[in-house]
Amino acid sequence: MNPKDLVNVALGKEKADLVLKNANLVNVPTGEVYETDIAIARGLIVGLGQYAGIKEIDARGKYAVPGLVDGHTHIEMSMLSVREFAKAVMPRGTTAVVADPHEIANVLGVEGIKALLAEARTTPLKVFCMAPSCVPSTDPALGLETSGAQIDHEEIKELLQLEGVIGLGEVMNFGGVITKEVEVWHKIEIAKALKSTIDGHAPLLRGKELNAYVLSGVGSDHESVSYEEAQEKLRLGMRVMVREGSAAKNLSEIAPLLKSVDTRNCMLVTDGDRTLRDLKEEGYLDYVLRRAIEEGVDPVKAVQMCTINTARWFKLDDFIGSISPGKVADIVLLNNLEKFEVKTVIVDGKTDWASRTDYAYKYPKYGESVRIKRITPKDFEITLEEARKVRIIGLIEDELLTEEIIEEISGIDTARDVLKIAVVERHQSSGNTGVGFVKGFGLKSGAVASSIAHDSHNIVVIGANEADMAFACNRLKEIGGGIVLCDGNTVTSELALPIAGLMSNETLDYVAQKQRELEERISGMGCKLQAPFITMSFLALPVIPKLKITDKGLVDVETREIVDIFVS
Repeated sequence: MNPKDLVNVALGKEKADLVLKNANLVNVPTGEVYETDIAIARGLIVGLGQYAGIKEIDARGKYAVPGLVDGHTHIEMSMLSVREFAKAVMPRGTTAVVADPHEIANVLGVEGIKALLAEARTTPLKVFCMAPSCVPSTDPALGLETSGAQIDHEEIKELLQLEGVIGLGEVMNFGGVITKEVEVWHKIEIAKALKSTIDGHAPLLRGKELNAYVLSGVGSDHESVSYEEAQEKLRLGMRVMVREGSAAKNLSEIAPLLKSVDTRNCMLVTDGDRTLRDLKEEGYLDYVLRRAIEEGVDPVKAVQMCTINTARWFKLDDFIGSISPGKVADIVLLNNLEKFEVKTVIVDGKTDWASRTDYAYKYPKYGESVRIKRITPKDFEITLEEARKVRIIGLIEDELLTEEIIEEISGIDTARDVLKIAVVERHQSSGNTGVGFVKGFGLKSGAVASSIAHDSHNIVVIGANEADMAFACNRLKEIGGGIVLCDGNTVTSELALPIAGLMSNETLDYVAQKQRELEERISGMGCKLQAPFITMSFLALPVIPKLKITDKGLVDVETREIVDIFVS
């Protein structure tokens, strides 16, 4: 639609298609809240003031905020197709997301990204993609992991010119940036030449190393876990994305900073870290916004951090992010601003947008994505003829960070909460298997296996015995990927994820019900973590300190080396 055709509507000479009468507008460009009409025509906002409409909605007493924009998410982590994801988040006020599809890219490469974008175009949700910078998450030359695909700088250049791709996704290989690895710098330089936004990922990076990282052109970060870390990144000109999810909860530590600084360079994001149970019961980005307000952040600033701040960082502010003339009419009417109680969601100027989520996109058939040889208990054996000191992955509550625990053990010890963990390569049927120990997961019996294991998405399995671990992995192959719980060589619950071993082709309600069942069963087996499946999926990601595990073995993330399980 050419705005020129709507000038008479803006002038009040013609009626608008829709007018929200007497709404309390949360004006995010100025930070004000005041009463006004909002005129909409042909899907665009055309004016603020007094207007008449062909259709009018009495919005007196209601608050009008722009549709929320999640600035950093991974749709695949919801385990839903894009269509079902849209059904889950849009009624709660999120009308746009910036997605880094490196989950599906690590399994299917560029074709997986294109398929996700194709499905996104069939939904009313506005999905903007970042070109994944780290597929795999670490430099292949280091030999730390095996992924299903690799995306080099030439493919990044191709992706950055696709419709819907707006920047370079989180540069997780911060070590490679600092040591001037050629390939990662090629990707950054291509993005800069195309004037693309470059997102970062720099957990615990501080001081001169952080200076070097920012110098490269990386401009944002979502991994801060403390006031001091986030403050330092803001002071260096970075955009700080504050993450509050089901597994990683960073708001309480960083909220004091949000109350004391200019928040124009701050955003609230999910990082895709919302279980379906939490999403249905508590919300999505609206939940993060409410949590910020609970922590004492000004409600209008919280809205700005979910709308205009995000739109400006990604250069989308001429399109979305505020309720002002010329912007797309994505508007959320609220009964209450502080509690973000959604009354009505308007998308592209329409209230009947939900019918557009009924189209079922069919993903191309990629063949089996779980390619493993038959697993036996011997594949998980660690020879311990007597008690020895070993490195153990230690979970940290409400964080994706882990610690390196050194203890003397003689094997699995459920009384001390020491379990076996392994990662089995699933893309090339190589037989690569990394085996170690983990503490803090809580299982008293049985095993759990999943084909969701960031970011290479091999099989991650945790168990109280090797027999159940092998059984769970073999069952995963049979169902084409997903999550399997077993106890005594019996499946107690499972969820099949046939789309790349990451996403379901079933409905939101079905997947949510299966996830609820899985969580209840694993809790009955002793695991009391709030988000056990998300937590275990990050234990295979060798770019978040300290100790992680891949199909190649234990990884010391800080030194970027495979380390021996035994400590002399």
